[in-house]
Amino acid sequence: MKLHRLLIYLLIASSLMMITACGGDREGSIGYGEVAMSITDANPLLPDGAGNVTNLWITFTDVLVHKSGGGWISLPLAGDSPYVIDLLQFYNGKITEIVPSVLLEYGKYTQVRIIIESATIRFDDDPTTDSPVIIPPEHLKTDKNFILDVDKPESADIIIDFDLSQSLVVTDPFGKPSYKLNPVLHIVRATEAATIKGEIAQGSFIVGQNAEVTVFIPNSGIQGGYKEYTKIEVSESDTGPTKFSIYWLVPDQDYRVEIKFDPEFGNGIDFSEDLSANNLEPGIVWNLSGGTPIRNRRLVLISS
Repeated sequence: MKLHRLLIYLLIASSLMMITACGGDREGSIGYGEVAMSITDANPLLPDGAGNVTNLWITFTDVLVHKSGGGWISLPLAGDSPYVIDLLQFYNGKITEIVPSVLLEYGKYTQVRIIIESATIRFDDDPTTDSPVIIPPEHLKTDKNFILDVDKPESADIIIDFDLSQSLVVTDPFGKPSYKLNPVLHIVRATEAATIKGEIAQGSFIVGQNAEVTVFIPNSGIQGGYKEYTKIEVSESDTGPTKFSIYWLVPDQDYRVEIKFDPEFGNGIDFSEDLSANNLEPGIVWNLSGGTPIRNRRLVLISS
């Protein structure tokens, strides 16, 4: 990878020298910037019927970007095409490369397209059998609006958060379930991604249950309403407060974070905090509850 990046930098430098030799930045000269893409997921709370999943292999055949005023540009994959990634191995801030460093002409790129050939899933109670995940016939094509201005000869690292908490759909979870992939993507530049962190106080978990942390964003279709952005599950640590993080958030937008310590309870929201776009600036790490460990209010009331 270091050699690959060095070769790209040398190519950029030689291109700039050629441009300078031909008259600097005169009209008609072409510049290039370096772009790489990695893929990840949060610590996903998978839907009912998929709670004991250990692996989810997704076979990618292409990643493309759309240039404003131009067309779609196919990017190289990080491995042989088709390229297979077990997405459940990359969470809690872990990432894996899907597009290696590549040169793109200066310009505005407005969409990312991911094409998936197939997917399979495996469960802990049958570690030798892979079950198919339904995708549309032939291929699954997902487009995501994303503005990327390439206007400098420097590297831009893009993170694609493939949110399995919303992307994996389970039908008949309590009967004979089937699985379908409906990709929900969050895309952000690595240097601009915001992070939300929190701590849960000892004694706040309900015995035998994990906490459910849900992040919402405003729903433009409903005045004052919110829609789910992502959801994670937090297991109690053995000692001290339980720490958790929500990575790769798109900055400069409003969020609401809710925690349920008893997810099966109808309206059991035990903690809620609203974050304004001014709070989540690019690259910021935001600590919930001002950095104070969050307590299960109902358990506190019972104990008092």
